[in-house]
Amino acid sequence: MKYLFFDCECANCYDHEGKICSFGYVITDESFRLLEEKDIIINPNAPFDPHVLGQGSNSIDLAYTPLRFQTAEKFPYHYQTIVSLLTDPETKVFGYAIENDIGFLISECHRYNLVMPSFDYCDIQEIYRLYANYERSPSMEDGLKDLKVPYDDFEGHESKDDAKMSMLLLRAIMEASNTNLDGLLQGYPSSLGQVALSLIQDQLDHLPPRQIAVPYDREAYFGFNHLIYSWVDDPIDNRLEGYGFIFSPLLRKDSQNALKLGEFILSHRGYIVRNLRETSYYVVYDEEEKKLVEPLFVSTKIAVISADEVGHI
Repeated sequence: MKYLFFDCECANCYDHEGKICSFGYVITDESFRLLEEKDIIINPNAPFDPHVLGQGSNSIDLAYTPLRFQTAEKFPYHYQTIVSLLTDPETKVFGYAIENDIGFLISECHRYNLVMPSFDYCDIQEIYRLYANYERSPSMEDGLKDLKVPYDDFEGHESKDDAKMSMLLLRAIMEASNTNLDGLLQGYPSSLGQVALSLIQDQLDHLPPRQIAVPYDREAYFGFNHLIYSWVDDPIDNRLEGYGFIFSPLLRKDSQNALKLGEFILSHRGYIVRNLRETSYYVVYDEEEKKLVEPLFVSTKIAVISADEVGHI
């Protein structure tokens, strides 16, 4: 068995659609010995956001010049190579915050009318979040510093270097946990996912917009954000223990109600999570929204419920 670690960089993510300019990867054996590494440089066929060219606050610098990207072949030219890497039956696929990269691949497949490949994967960010007991989504730099993994020699935002750093972080977590990879994955099952769920998320993201007549409450909206991955020390009971909940964007617009529901879930030892692979329930605003999204989840174990049904679980 081989292990593939990959990372994508984008020229821009305008309209929530990533335009990939590099797909970097490293392949190792089961002992994490490096077998192959490469940056696939891609013409994004799109403008570069000034943010990725080092302009503005909290900006980044891509590892190559815009001209280097613009003279490369476009995504369709590299499509089959990328598909072969991700779908090799003798390969396990890993990434850090990998749902972001999968989302970029889905966007590019939509843009060029290509089929998004189906594969299983493991999110190293989720392993590290649980290992280090974070109540937010930690950066890879957080993990590298925490586990004292040297990374000064790597080029930030060079895809293959980011992929290699994610590999080194996974190996460090294994060593610190005194276990092998199978043991680590058994201990963190929420890190495992399938592209099928990412495709459902993509469909949810592109549902027709709907307005609801509720006032915007900024304090309640950000208050709900703080409930994600939070833990209550003194719950009323444990009746929702082991169950994850995701709220639809429409329900999140009703911020006061979403906050109350979130607090109710935590008070019964449930969890508010970010990703479909972590959840047991997808909570929607009302029956109208439920009828719209429920067919998307037919092939999954995720139940779609309305906000009014949360109290009856």
